[in-house]
Amino acid sequence: MEGKGNALFINSLESSSDIICIQEHWLYEFQKQSLCNVLPNMDMFIRCSDTYEEISNFNRPRGKGGVAIAWKRFLTPSISEIPSGNNRIIAIELKSPMKICIICVYMPTNNSGDSYLEYTECLDVISSILSMYSVSHRIVIVGDCNGTLKPPRKYNKHDFLLQAFVHEMNLQSHRSEESTFFHHSGMSTSQIDYILHNATIAFLSDYKIHDQCHSNTSSHVPVSAKMNVKSKPTNKAIKSGYISKFKIQWKDIDSELYHNHISNELSQHNIESHSIEESINFLCNCF
Repeated sequence: MEGKGNALFINSLESSSDIICIQEHWLYEFQKQSLCNVLPNMDMFIRCSDTYEEISNFNRPRGKGGVAIAWKRFLTPSISEIPSGNNRIIAIELKSPMKICIICVYMPTNNSGDSYLEYTECLDVISSILSMYSVSHRIVIVGDCNGTLKPPRKYNKHDFLLQAFVHEMNLQSHRSEESTFFHHSGMSTSQIDYILHNATIAFLSDYKIHDQCHSNTSSHVPVSAKMNVKSKPTNKAIKSGYISKFKIQWKDIDSELYHNHISNELSQHNIESHSIEESINFLCNCF
């Protein structure tokens, strides 16, 4: 989005979209109602750069970051906000006609000395959400990944982190050569905006990287897809036999959901019919 100056373009997406994931709305907490005015026929879940540490409107710097998920109101009875995440990561649960967890992300840029750590921490947060929902839900991750799934650039450490994460978590993506980011200087372009998912390719269709247009003042173009929610769920679990290197965010875990998941997994494993090594691997994957 990149600020309120792009509001007219965002509004133009409302009629053709049931769900819109927004990154970089640049709004503070006291301003976020203005996004509701941009998409008047949608309900939404919004986080701002100061969601966890509000900034006074008297001494505020220029807005930055921020994420939001907006949806048509007919979906509201089926949607719940997921409390996990941070001011870069926001998620909702769509409960019917099938269970879907939609995660909107605005990943850190590769222009600071701490970006490697910041990027890894964000992947940890996403991994934590996946650990809670990937078995029971289809997962859709949408947003500005600030890393590419095309051949990694030697100077960009985020590319390697993103590609390792997508591989480890068994996430699927549409392969295309088109760019999604166009630097305002015109000197560079890249593909860093994605819709990732943990289901079969048939779950998403009509994947499209949109063209640049004069009404869109952002340096990014929209990426869209159609979710085929009437088919039977065929989720892919995280690879068995592999211990995740991403940290679980225990403070955000739904303990009851986690306990039920572990109990269900253990009830299906007969330890007497497996070797010690197999049982250890099984337990590691459960946790």
